[in-house]
Amino acid sequence: MRQIGALAALSLLLILVPSVAAGYGDSLTRLVDVQTAHTLPRAGYSLRVSVVPEGGVRTGFAIGVSPYVLAGVSYGAGNIIGSGEPDWDNEIEFELKIRLAEEYDIMPGLAMGYDSRGHGAQMPDGGYEKASQGIYLVAVKTAPFSEFWQFHGGISRTLEIEKVTPDYFVGVSARFSQEFSVLAEYQLGTTRYDDGSNDKTGYLNVGLMWIFADQLEIDFYFRNLVGPSDSPERSSRALAFVFYDSF
Repeated sequence: MRQIGALAALSLLLILVPSVAAGYGDSLTRLVDVQTAHTLPRAGYSLRVSVVPEGGVRTGFAIGVSPYVLAGVSYGAGNIIGSGEPDWDNEIEFELKIRLAEEYDIMPGLAMGYDSRGHGAQMPDGGYEKASQGIYLVAVKTAPFSEFWQFHGGISRTLEIEKVTPDYFVGVSARFSQEFSVLAEYQLGTTRYDDGSNDKTGYLNVGLMWIFADQLEIDFYFRNLVGPSDSPERSSRALAFVFYDSF
């Protein structure tokens, strides 16, 4: 499994070369951590390589099964970049999204789904320091003053922890040119500490999305800007390369 993961990461990095413009809107399937109500077009796919703190690398693949259904997998490891042994993920993570309604007039677009990818360090009993979204329902609405601004919001419930109350999240995406967009999100997330408590904390993440060359997107993320002072996720930077294409 370790060799397969390493080969997958290397293969994805090698194919991330400029190749016709990656769309905005429907290709924005997530902000920083949280999901949006957008899916990929039928037979469209994305390949994502994220470089995260502690020398970690995460690879992900998502495909539009239909215009209303998206499915994806991700895998990675900590300490890929650096010395010592990589800390490989314990298992492959999955996501599935179903678009329930298109945005129309005053009605927002709606989607529901499941995302098992958490963030931060892996926990000894499974899952991540910042738990995954799990099951979620999300809405998107284009701003009345500009078609290039969209507002996002929803509710989620992780399955990594038993008897935990739902999380809520809001976000905004704003396109300022054909190349650059700004992303921001605020999420109430479940943070698990060594004492076993299931506390809530606010995570503020922001990002810059750069359509670098046709199908290639480069994202810069600043994560957990207002998180708890004793959390490994309290403040970090990440870089992601996303390649879009279709079969």
